[in-house]
Amino acid sequence: MSGVAIIRHKLANDAALTAVVAASKIMAGVVPLNTVLPAISIRQISGNEVSTIKRSGNELVVERIQVSILTATYPQQKTIIELVKNALPCIRATVNGFAVDSIEQNSTGPDFYVEEPVTYEQSVDYIVRYVN
Repeated sequence: MSGVAIIRHKLANDAALTAVVAASKIMAGVVPLNTVLPAISIRQISGNEVSTIKRSGNELVVERIQVSILTATYPQQKTIIELVKNALPCIRATVNGFAVDSIEQNSTGPDFYVEEPVTYEQSVDYIVRYVN
C-alpha cells in the first residue's frame, strides 16, 4: 500500500488540486457511498518486489496505482484529471518517508457515467517505484 500512500500524499498536498477537491476527499481505497463529490480514489492495481541478488537488504518495489476521479459534472471531471496529472510529475525524491525512485504516468482510462446518483468518472494510472 506504500504506492497508494505516496500518491495520496502528493495529491493531498497539492494546493491547486486541493482548491477544487478537499484533501479529506482524496482517499486511499474506495470512495464510500453517499460521499459528496468531487472525490478521488487511489488504489493499487498490481505490484512487484524486485529482490537484490543477495536476497537481503532493500528491495525495489514497483506498483501500478490507479487514481480515479469522481465528479458531478463532465467539465469538472476533465478539470480535475488535469490537476491530478499536474500534481504528479515524474520525480525522484523522498515522499512521505518513502525513497521514491520514480512516479511515471502510465495511461488514462475512458470516461464513465452513472445515472443514479449522477457520477462522472475517469482514471489515470501511474507506475510508482520506491525502495522498501
